[in-house]
Amino acid sequence: MLTTTPTSATRPFVWRTAVLLARLRRLVNRFFAAVIARHERHAARVALHRLDDRQLHDLAITRSQIESRLEELAQTRARMQQPGWH
Repeated sequence: MLTTTPTSATRPFVWRTAVLLARLRRLVNRFFAAVIARHERHAARVALHRLDDRQLHDLAITRSQIESRLEELAQTRARMQQPGWH
């Protein structure tokens, strides 16, 4: 005797699968966003260290402030990426 599974029995499985895939997508997106942000910070660090002191003065920072300024920018960017930020 052949039985078929009613569609109402498959809904929880489909729902759980959809939720799992959405979480996986968010995880992958966050990973790639972190990698991109890391590369951007590295590029900014290299560019700022290549500037001479006069050029840094024009940007209103000193050589010793480069790391702290980059960290401040990273924190600001992280806050801006949070849901509900406007």
